[in-house]
Amino acid sequence: MLELVVSKGGKDLVALALDKKTVSIGRAGTNDLSIPDPTVSRHQCQIVTEGKKLRLLDHSGQGTSVDGKRVKDALLQPGAQINFGTLTGTLRERADQPRPADTLTGGGTEVLLDKQDQPEALKLVGQLKSKPLEIKLSGNVVNLGLEPTNDVVVKDSFISAFHCRFYKKSGAWFIVDLDSTNGTKVNGVRIGEAQLSAGAVVTLGKFELRVELDIDQTAPGGFHGILSEDPVMEPVFETIRRVAPTDETVLITGETGSGKELVAQAVHQLSLRSDQTLVTLNCAAITKDLLESELFGHEKGAFTGAQSRRLGLFEEADKGSLFLDEIGELGLDIQAKLLRALENGEIRRVGSNTPIRIDARVITATHQSLPSKVQSGDFRQDLYYRICVIEIAIPPLRERPKDIPLLARYFLQKATRNTGARTISKQAIESLVKYRFPGNVRELKHVITRAAILCPQDTIEASHLAFSPPTLADRVSESKIYRKGKTLQEVEVETIRQTLNAHDGNQKAAARVLGIARSTLIHKMEKYNISSKPGETNRAS
Repeated sequence: MLELVVSKGGKDLVALALDKKTVSIGRAGTNDLSIPDPTVSRHQCQIVTEGKKLRLLDHSGQGTSVDGKRVKDALLQPGAQINFGTLTGTLRERADQPRPADTLTGGGTEVLLDKQDQPEALKLVGQLKSKPLEIKLSGNVVNLGLEPTNDVVVKDSFISAFHCRFYKKSGAWFIVDLDSTNGTKVNGVRIGEAQLSAGAVVTLGKFELRVELDIDQTAPGGFHGILSEDPVMEPVFETIRRVAPTDETVLITGETGSGKELVAQAVHQLSLRSDQTLVTLNCAAITKDLLESELFGHEKGAFTGAQSRRLGLFEEADKGSLFLDEIGELGLDIQAKLLRALENGEIRRVGSNTPIRIDARVITATHQSLPSKVQSGDFRQDLYYRICVIEIAIPPLRERPKDIPLLARYFLQKATRNTGARTISKQAIESLVKYRFPGNVRELKHVITRAAILCPQDTIEASHLAFSPPTLADRVSESKIYRKGKTLQEVEVETIRQTLNAHDGNQKAAARVLGIARSTLIHKMEKYNISSKPGETNRAS
């Protein structure tokens, strides 16, 4: 059996099964396929089955374009292309008979499905009469219409009493029009029944709703703002559930970009302090001279420029939580004062001798190996034991492959919120899963955002994905040697040596692969006594 696959800009929108003797196509909603394009006549044409032949009969009076030629009556062959304004219909042989897992038929319109490995939690967002409207698709069936008996009641004159129904089937959400007066459209095509996916635009009567992922739903994919469905993350979530209600300090460890701040937010949200403030400080973003004042505050005149009293972050977080990101960047002097605050529950503003009682739950995070920093003398051992009462280790993205498709579609939805809807191909998803993502979730977001902006078509293919080469910091972070207890310096030295050996001592090529300037590489080679020749070390000059 043949089918008419309608596409726009290379993206398949719907497939119309030619399983009736006469199939009508035009702008009017009474057609088997309704095309909302002003250049298409209300009753453009019919495709008539005559035995084993298909014939196109034009009813527009202007002719219908088939393979680039205007015709009023023509025999159609597989592969023929029929133009309908901005849309193109192509005659194709159906691959299988039937295809219940791939397509759904309803109202004469058969809609292609975008298969996904896991079902998605979806919601529809838009505006109705200048007021925001959000519909969460929960349960198994959601009915929408004007009548009060519907699950979602929309009071609008263009909405029928029972307009449409959303329902879940085989791990996906579908929409079916209930013979509404003004019809239901998905991506601009009037449908009888269609599958919904993130990024699609649903038109009900006169207003539009955009389909989005709903990360607030916990099944699947949402854990208090953390989007994940990979089983490897369940131990992380279980630890958060257990530690959050306590007031113990928490150390969150993981590579850069793995989502440590989201974990800190989840700990706070599930704690008994959730109705209070979560105050955040990136210790690497503040100069050492200002850190003490930032944490503990200062009195007027305490130092040059201190023109008034200022409360520190500990006081701002009183009764709430204080999140210290990249705590490994703290200097030894401020470490001692932080330890005193944690042990005694007291702080002193800079320039004051008066202690202030504070009650703040402290959550810390780092991408560094604090035990290695303790060993090298750069981090106080007593402070390490004080902040590491409970450790939550976040797996890198490369160890969470099932999260990559889910996150990719979510970031694509965010990147195209104010532009046209886009999809990502199966080949592109496979390419993402194979990549190791040294920059973790943050890098995935940048890859998807870059592709969404620069891709010239509606579907992002593997060729549109641009991955950044791993830098020296990425390689150190990924290194298995690092996991065996080596210091950061030892890992860095080994990484530089391996890269130089792989490029036969070529410093320019090695620097490019490591993501650093050649002058920086030479400086590190001199500092660590590394030779360009494989297997040798320089003599100190």
